[in-house]
Parts: sequence; C-alpha cells; structure tokens
Amino acid sequence: MPKNTMTNAQKATSDQDPLGWREAIAQGQSIRQSDSARYPIPGKLNVALTAVQITAAFALLAAASHVKSLWVTGLLAVMFAFIMQLGFSLGHEAVHGKLHARSNVNDGLGILLFSLFPGSYHLFELAHLTHHRRNRSDAELEDYVLPTEIPWLKRVSYYLVLCGLFWVLTPLAFVAIAMMPSSIQVPAPGEDAGAFSRYLQFLNSVNRGRIRRDLLITAIIWTVASVFLHLTLSALAICYALFAFCWASQQYIYHVRTPRHAVLGAFDLHLWRPLELLYLHFNYHLTHHVAAWVPWIYLPKIAAEQPTRDFLTAYLEQWRPPQPLEKAWPPRFQASGPLPPRPYLESVTGGHQLD
Repeated sequence: MPKNTMTNAQKATSDQDPLGWREAIAQGQSIRQSDSARYPIPGKLNVALTAVQITAAFALLAAASHVKSLWVTGLLAVMFAFIMQLGFSLGHEAVHGKLHARSNVNDGLGILLFSLFPGSYHLFELAHLTHHRRNRSDAELEDYVLPTEIPWLKRVSYYLVLCGLFWVLTPLAFVAIAMMPSSIQVPAPGEDAGAFSRYLQFLNSVNRGRIRRDLLITAIIWTVASVFLHLTLSALAICYALFAFCWASQQYIYHVRTPRHAVLGAFDLHLWRPLELLYLHFNYHLTHHVAAWVPWIYLPKIAAEQPTRDFLTAYLEQWRPPQPLEKAWPPRFQASGPLPPRPYLESVTGGHQLD
C-alpha cells in the first residue's frame, strides 16, 4: 500500500475529527488556522442575522416604551434579553474577525452590534482577545480567592459582577476611556494585586481614537432611535436591567471551576437546541477556545464529543462562593498555560482535575 494512502480507520478518524481536536485537547494546545476554505465564514447569513437582531431589539424597546401594562413590559424585557444574547454572540464573531470575510464589513457590523449593548466594539475586541491569552491566569480568576485577596471582599464583588455590575461597568468604562487623555496609563499591578487590578492592564493597549469613533456612532444611533421611536427611560431601564443580569450572570459559566489552563480552562455545555441556535453555539466554548478561528456554524461539527455537562447545572453551580485557591488546586497546578498531557494529569490527580 502506498505511504500516502490512509487506512479506512484513519480516514474515519480524519472525517470525525478533521482538525485533530482530540489530540489538541490531550496536549492542551489550541489549533492554528490551517484550512479556512473548509470552514468558510457564513457572511450572508451573519449579515441577515445582524439585521434581524438590531431590528428586533429596537422594535422591542419601542413596544416596551408604549405599552401601559407592567406585565407586558416585563414580557417584552425577557424577549429583549434573549435577542441581545444573539447580538452578543454575533458581536463575538466580529471580534474574532469571522462575522464577515471582508474586514471593513466585519468591523462595521461589530460596531453596530455593540452600540446596542451599549459599548465599544474596539474595547470588547481588545478585552476578549486578551481573555483568550490570559484565560484562568491570576488576572482572570473570579471564582477563586487569591492569597493576596480579602475573602469576603472577593465574594461580595463576585456576586455583584454576576448580578449585573459587569454590564454596568461596560458603558461607564466606554465613556470614561473615550474622555481620558492618551497619556494616562493604568499603573502596573503590585505583587499583592488582586485579579481585577491585573485584568485592567489590557486598557494600556486601547486605541482611544477607535473608542471615540465607537462612542460617536453609538451616540448617533441612540439619538436617532430615541427621536423616531419615542423611547422612554422607564422602558429602557427595565429592559436593560433584565438583560444586564442575564448577560452578566452567564459570562463566567463556561469557565468557573475549570482547570487553570489558558486553553483547557473552558467547558462545552449542553443547551436546549432552540437556545443553542439563538446563542450561535456559544455553549461549545471549549471547542471555541481550542479553535477560535472556526465560525460558529461549524462548532458542533468539529467538537470531538457532544457536550454532556448541563448548562442549567453549571449555571447554578457558579453561584457557590469563591473558595481559597490553594484549597481547590495544588501548588504544582497554579500556572496558566500548557499542562502535562492528559494521561499524566490523570495519573497524579485521579482524573479529577480535567472533569
């Protein structure tokens, strides 16, 4: 048999695991982009979804501004929270440059999507790509108490973030950074700095010109929408309060209680099919961290296994208070980065660290 001829077993494995996902997981490595033609960006579909999402979001806000019943307003707010999750998932695709193949179209759609958040597309882009590099490092360890942190303060801040503070800080930071002189830098964290102080270091890489561009476009969009749709502050407050809680309380669900590893520190979660489609397969989060360049539509296809960990169970588990780091992870695993291969980890930990 010629050397370049694959056996049936090898071909089956290649078809089932085209990117070598299982090997990447075993080695704790991400998969670099190699075959983009095999996973083309669904640009037309994404543009259509973006148009539907933006139209639906403003329609719901307009309806909520004109109804008299608080119950109906509440129902519209629930619908708004879900349609904004679709907007965030689409914006997430834009941040990774895979909402549209043309970069100018991709960025333009991203700016529009995040203007409804409201927030800066550039700020989200920088923060999220930094997250992929620093995932589960001390800078992004919300669910554990570092030795330098005050336990009760860390727990209070954790619950505030889950309940919506994360969202509140986003538009505030958006405006504050836009108004801030370019010469101002975030001080380097000291040895006793907490996770939040370390996380803020990404702000030193912000292009304030792009932040101001995003702020200008956001201001124009909201001014026009407010005038023509006659939006009321009470309706906006109710709709965005519910969205803030829903969005913020789901931001850590894919990472809480995961290994301290930049790639493997994420979960694939089983989600009800209609919600999975609405979330654009965002629940395949470990798969996304392994191959961040693959568009959302292919994530179930490239995942080595279908998720079995339940989304609702993981959501409820994240409400447990953060525990001291040393209690959860032995010192030899206190580093974010490539861990030893899975067989070695299982041999020294009893198979519990990667569950």
